[in-house]
Amino acid sequence: MTASGPHPSANGGDRLHDVHSAADYLRCGPRLIYRLVAERRVKFTYAGRSLRFWQTDLDAYLEARAVEPLPPQT
Repeated sequence: MTASGPHPSANGGDRLHDVHSAADYLRCGPRLIYRLVAERRVKFTYAGRSLRFWQTDLDAYLEARAVEPLPPQT
């Protein structure tokens, strides 16, 4: 990864998670993480044969799943 890469980790701002720490971060089980990877619903990378997830990508997954509130009824 270069300093001009897509992740702020080169600048020290992003964290790389493994499956279990990604599950802890999303407050779910590792089975959901593996399912999200299989369905290509979350961005991931490999470190050797191990899955890794940038925290900004996990945040983007959460943001994409957010539901906006309805406007107040008058």
